[in-house]
Amino acid sequence: MPLDIRTIILALATGNLVFGVILFLFQRRQERSLRNWFWTAAKFLQCAGWLLLALRGTIVDILSITLGNIALIAGFAYECWAIFRISGRSVPVAYQGLSLAVISIGIVLAAPLGATSRIAAASFLSLPFFLLAAWAIHAGERRRSSLRIYLSASIALLALAVFCRGLTALLEANSFTLFSANTIQVVTFAILFHMMLTNGFGMLILSREHTDRRLQEVLKEQRAILDTLPTGLCILRDRVIVQCNPAMETMFGFAPGTLQGNSVRSLYESDQSFAQYGQVIYAQIAATGCFEGEVHYCRQNGERFWAKDHGRTIVLGDRPEAYTVFSVIDITEEKRQQELLTRRKEELEATLARVKRLEGIISICMYCKKIRNEQESWEQLEKYITENSDALFSHGICPDCYAHSQVGFAAGRPGSISKQEAEDMGS
Repeated sequence: MPLDIRTIILALATGNLVFGVILFLFQRRQERSLRNWFWTAAKFLQCAGWLLLALRGTIVDILSITLGNIALIAGFAYECWAIFRISGRSVPVAYQGLSLAVISIGIVLAAPLGATSRIAAASFLSLPFFLLAAWAIHAGERRRSSLRIYLSASIALLALAVFCRGLTALLEANSFTLFSANTIQVVTFAILFHMMLTNGFGMLILSREHTDRRLQEVLKEQRAILDTLPTGLCILRDRVIVQCNPAMETMFGFAPGTLQGNSVRSLYESDQSFAQYGQVIYAQIAATGCFEGEVHYCRQNGERFWAKDHGRTIVLGDRPEAYTVFSVIDITEEKRQQELLTRRKEELEATLARVKRLEGIISICMYCKKIRNEQESWEQLEKYITENSDALFSHGICPDCYAHSQVGFAAGRPGSISKQEAEDMGS
């Protein structure tokens, strides 16, 4: 019995509908940035196109022929754009609109013509999209997998069959219709049916490969960022280090790769510090959602240091367990500078306090020049000023005292100094 083309067309409509639903459900579970709605639209458009063409003779031609061909070829175009996206290429919106306009105008202009002319027009309008799709799969990766080679060859074979179908329609103007079961029709629809089955699953695999590759690229980018950050970063689960960057390992003196998998107890000086800081940190995270504060850590060589921590609880993907990510900044030098400034401030305040005491009213003896201190006792002027300021005394003799001492020396009064003694004191 001759092959029933209408049955094959209905099978194509049903198969594309099934794949469209599968793709829709599959992509809903993906992240928004990884979804490829071109592909889902392609399957639903092809389903509508094949169904309308299968109903030729039972509904008006404008629906079955004109609208059916437009929907079918638009589905081929959307599948081509989906393959472009899987291969890492974008299709500008202007090109999409221009393609759909050319398809619609071409099918509308061919509608008044005979059946063979309409078949030829539909075949030649579909041909560029099959060729572009085959090229996109083949050139999408430098290292071409067997699956890519197979899919590219299948689409190229379909393009060849479609070209032969359009050429045959032009040469056999009187005997070629949509449901003709001639050789070229059988070959073309057999390849289309084969593509729907094998290429449908193959595209699912390619899409998964594209998604995995994109995720690997994102992971590499994130890893590169983490590796170059000067701030220590780590991800904890139950206070065990799941992942950390090299800056974290360097900060605590661990060799590369040796800190991962350790308990954070290895970052503290004692069990008491580990328990105390853990209680404070996770209590604040539970109350506010994050922690920010200073923590006293201990390096692997026993050196203690201060760090500023910022922690927050995160959930990775669909995993039920919670993780905590921390950024750690060594502030030992800042603390040292702060302590130095504090000490100098205290010294300055003490000096100012002593100077302030010297600025007040000081009780001094009008005869011996002793000063009465805060304990109500009398002490030498030099001693009082030395204890209450930074001043130091050096002893000399003024000209008046020198002259007076010379007169006393000449008169032989006791207590007078000689000229040499006066010169020594003056120096």
